[in-house]
Amino acid sequence: MQWTVRLEARTSADEVTTTELVTFSRPGVVSTLAEVGLMLDETKTLLAKLQAGMLCGQVAAYAAFHRACAACGVLQPLKDRRTRRLQTLFGTVEVEAPRFKACRCRLATSLAAVTVSPVCALLTARCTPELERVQAELGARTSFRDGARILESLLPVSPANHESLRTRTHAVALQLEAADRQAAAEVTAVPHKPDKAAVADTSRPVVMLDGAYIRAVPGHQTRNFEAICGKVEHEGHATRRFALVRSVAGQPHALLRAALLDQGWREGDVVTAISDGDPALPALVRSATGGPVEPILDWFHLSMRVQHVEQIMGGLCTLEPPLLVPLDHARIDVERLRHLLWNGHHEKAREALNRIASWAKDAIALDEPGVEAKARRLAARCTELRSYIENNEGALIDYGQRHRDGKPISTSRAEGTVNQLVSARMNKRQQMRWSPRGAHRVLQVRVAVLDGRFGHPAIQLAA
Repeated sequence: MQWTVRLEARTSADEVTTTELVTFSRPGVVSTLAEVGLMLDETKTLLAKLQAGMLCGQVAAYAAFHRACAACGVLQPLKDRRTRRLQTLFGTVEVEAPRFKACRCRLATSLAAVTVSPVCALLTARCTPELERVQAELGARTSFRDGARILESLLPVSPANHESLRTRTHAVALQLEAADRQAAAEVTAVPHKPDKAAVADTSRPVVMLDGAYIRAVPGHQTRNFEAICGKVEHEGHATRRFALVRSVAGQPHALLRAALLDQGWREGDVVTAISDGDPALPALVRSATGGPVEPILDWFHLSMRVQHVEQIMGGLCTLEPPLLVPLDHARIDVERLRHLLWNGHHEKAREALNRIASWAKDAIALDEPGVEAKARRLAARCTELRSYIENNEGALIDYGQRHRDGKPISTSRAEGTVNQLVSARMNKRQQMRWSPRGAHRVLQVRVAVLDGRFGHPAIQLAA
């Protein structure tokens, strides 16, 4: 049996042109399941020929339409015929690109060049926007080599190599970053003045930030560099991710500002920023908003520092040092420490840390085997925790009340974003080395892909 696929083109004047594309042959009675239906190679051949037939017909019609002078309607003389190659998702197609001599009416008024090439004006890039988008998405999801193998295995696209994926992923990232900067700049000129009720509203954008370290390429000035990742959440809006490498991003605050604007934030609105205590992270939010920011210290990082004190105190209790009564008082303070910080009693927590450190210094003087070393560690941890609380005094809150209100108190969601954006693509599953510029650009595309914004009409790539 034979199956023939034909392409029928019908114009607006009911002119029909039929082109035979491909013929498939199969036994009259199949003997195995493998002989049923189309094969992958046959499908790739069919798609390539179908794409070539449609594209050549469209380009020929476009050139014929623009051959007529727009001013007087006279056909412009043909000068020569050239060819152009266009890479598409279904193969590379070579099309005719005729050049026409400019109409005499235009030459007389010096309104046009000597020659006109409509096809060259149409084909402004070497590849179609769809191919660029698919290659960029694969480059953001997988390694560039794996993405090229996937394209080559499933589609008749050519050339399918990792350099093309890398180049086009970077190009798309530049477009996305430019769009974010433009969106941030446009709103700056129209400031918004919210009323007091809006400022006092419990529903406000929440920015959760965290940092991740990426292994640098050989020859870079450091072994690792930092990427800032985070999430912007606002009631009634879908979550928006963002990521950047500060040393590469021209305007890092513009990327965060664009994410805030997408979440319904307006100039002057209060923003809540949750971070791990690094002062650079809330500073980035202030730079993006240019207005009030409510910083909150991440509860997880604070709790882990308390846990270090609890573990050392537990080890001391098992040694049973001679100062049992002071030890009991210190143990009670350690047990209350987490409760005090959770409920917003930060001054009492610092007083408890002072008492614990004082007892630890007395225990060091005992010179007991095993006690001295642990007491020194306990005093050091208490001093570190007290300094941590003092340095972040303005970011400490009543965590218990905020948690009961159903509001976020930690950057756990931002850490999940780090795993999605950085670890899965750059560190854990695919261990490789990156340049800061390459990592920053891949992160821009990966953010758009994971947010589901990559195919959104607002992001018309290379259009």
